[in-house]
Amino acid sequence: MRTLILAAALIAFVATPASACRGTAEYPEAADDIAQSTLTPERKKELFDLLGIGNRLHQEAHRVFDTMQMGKSIQILDGIKAQTGK
Repeated sequence: MRTLILAAALIAFVATPASACRGTAEYPEAADDIAQSTLTPERKKELFDLLGIGNRLHQEAHRVFDTMQMGKSIQILDGIKAQTGK
C-alpha cells in the first residue's frame, strides 16, 4: 500500500509541471496558427520545421528537468507566434 501511494505521489510530481507548462499547451496551438496563417507555403514549412525542433527541445527539457533548455524552447515558441501574428 505504501508503495502504491509513493508511486502515485511520484507520478503527480512528475506530471504536474508538464500539465501546467505554457509550452505544453501552446506548441499545438502554434501549429494551428501556422496552418491558418497567410504566410507562403515555403515560410510555413520553415516554421513547422522550427516548431518541431522547439517542441522536441521542450519535451526533452521536461524529461530531464532542464530549465535552461525549457527557456530556449519557449523563446522558439514566442518567435514563431510573433511571425504568425498571435
